[in-house]
Amino acid sequence: MRIEADLDPLHSERLRALQGRLNKPLDEVLGVAIDAAIHHLESMPQADRSSLYEALDAIGFIGCIDDDEQLSVDYKSRIDFSNKSGQKG
Repeated sequence: MRIEADLDPLHSERLRALQGRLNKPLDEVLGVAIDAAIHHLESMPQADRSSLYEALDAIGFIGCIDDDEQLSVDYKSRIDFSNKSGQKG
């Protein structure tokens, strides 16, 4: 793979310093850096799961009730519309 990149001065200097310390050609230095980055990412613990589900569960918003299994089909027959505002029609 051919890579062409414009690095900022800080990272250019860091790359040159790394190349000097490793005493390797640039392509090998980049290979070492990529391998080190992958190893670092793999060794990191999995981030704490903070999904929407878990956030809602933590505040007690998620739960379940025992009710008719057909509630999703006949829920309208169970709703009390007597306090509904707006036009009836």
